Amino acid sequence: MGLLRPAAGGARSESYSSTTAGDVVTGATDRGLLVLADGVQTAFAAGAVAELARAGTRWWRGAGAGLGAHVALLALLGEAVEAERRWRRQADLGCPLFRSRLAAVRERLGEAQGVSVALDAWALAGWLDDDALAEHLAPEMAAAPERLARTGAALTVAVEDLTAGRSAWVELAGVAAAEAGGILRAAAAFPGGWGPQVVPGGRWTGPVWGGVGAALGGGAPWAGDALAWDVVCGFPVPALARPALGGSLVELMQRRSEARAGAGVERWLAAGAGRELCIIAPDAAVWRAWSGRDAAEIGVEYPLPWERNGELTAGVLACGAAAAKLALGEGPRQG
Repeated sequence: MGLLRPAAGGARSESYSSTTAGDVVTGATDRGLLVLADGVQTAFAAGAVAELARAGTRWWRGAGAGLGAHVALLALLGEAVEAERRWRRQADLGCPLFRSRLAAVRERLGEAQGVSVALDAWALAGWLDDDALAEHLAPEMAAAPERLARTGAALTVAVEDLTAGRSAWVELAGVAAAEAGGILRAAAAFPGGWGPQVVPGGRWTGPVWGGVGAALGGGAPWAGDALAWDVVCGFPVPALARPALGGSLVELMQRRSEARAGAGVERWLAAGAGRELCIIAPDAAVWRAWSGRDAAEIGVEYPLPWERNGELTAGVLACGAAAAKLALGEGPRQG
C-alpha cells in the first residue's frame, strides 16, 4: 500500500512491540494516534480518545481509517471531546447517522398514498443514507488542511481507489480543502454501509472507498518515524467469536471485515520489537468491567458497524472511555 504525501528524507529501520495497560504516557506531545473504526463502532474510539485527551495526552501525528479518521482529525485539532459529544448526541437521537437509504426515501415521500418503495439491489451503492454522513462531517469538510496546518499536526487517511485497485495512506497536508473533505467522506464509506464517493482532485481515477479494510493493504502508517503510537480500534483485537451472528449479507460482510481488521492489527503489533504501541480495543474483560455484569457476552452484545441503536451506542461510547482508563492504569480489570 502506498503513502501519498510530499517527499521526505530517507526511511529509517524500525521494529514493533505492543504495550499493556498503564503504558499510555499522559501529558506527552510526541506521540502518534491511529484510530481504526467503522460505523457505530467509532463511538468506542471516540470515548477512548476523549478520555486519553482528558488525561493530558496530546498527539502531533495521526492516522485514521473508516469513520475513525474523523475522530483522529478532531483529536489532532485538540477537539477530542467534541468527537465524544457528537457520538453522545447520536445516542440521544437514536443514531440518525445510520438511517438507511430506504428510510430516507420514505421520509421524503411523506404521507403519499398508494406508493411503495423498493431499492434496486443491482444499483444500490450502499445501504446507509449519504446525507446523514455529510451532516455528521460537515463542520470539518471545509477547511481540514488549513486547520491542521495551524496546529502543526499531520494526518494521513486510508482510502481505496476502486478503479485503480489500490489503497493508500493519503496525507491531508497541502491537499485542497474540497479534496480533503471528499477524502474524509470516502474514508468513512465502508462495505455494506455508505457507498463509494467521487472525490475531487486529479489523483483519483474513479470512485473512492474506505473503511478499516483500506488501511490493511500494506504497511502501518508509522513507517519512517520513531514515535510511540496509541492505537485505538473500534473492533476487538484479536477478533472474537460472534455466536449470535445472523445470516444476512450485511451482517456477514461486516463480520468478515471486523475479523480481517483484528487480524491485520495483530500482524502490525507482532511485526517486531522495539517500538512502543499502546493498543486500546474492546475485549471481553473490558466489556464485563464496563457493564458490571459477569455474564456479559461481548460477542453477542457488541454492535456491528451498521447497527442503529441509541442505547447501545451510548454504552459503546462509555465502554471506550472505560478501556482508555484501564490503559492509563486507572481501575481494576475484571476477569
